[in-house]
Amino acid sequence: MKMFEYLDRFLADADHKAIYVLALICVAMIIDFLSGSIAAKINPDMLFLSKVGINGILRKVASMVLLMFFIPLAPLIPGGAGVGLIYVLYVGYLLMELKSILENYKKMGIGTELFEDFLKNIKDHKEEK
Repeated sequence: MKMFEYLDRFLADADHKAIYVLALICVAMIIDFLSGSIAAKINPDMLFLSKVGINGILRKVASMVLLMFFIPLAPLIPGGAGVGLIYVLYVGYLLMELKSILENYKKMGIGTELFEDFLKNIKDHKEEK
């Protein structure tokens, strides 16, 4: 219970939520890179190349820089919509990272159907609105 109370403090308002989701994206990127490396190492159908890993790291660093770049731009968007737009962008990017992690797990032979159904339901619910 204490852990949820601690995490609740980071979700006090929309500003904090955006930073919280950005931190989740960082964690998801690390998990994605590690799971992709493991999948390439153990899967005989995939080549384990350091060049591919380096390119992946560079893409993730560039993505993080771009995502952080939008933080100081948010106040420039009128009507307070900037923070909301950043939040939507971050949640979409987080879902994309989660999908990539699930793909890596699938390549390792780990069943991901439950999580794929969960992400599909989120996507379908978003499209209904």
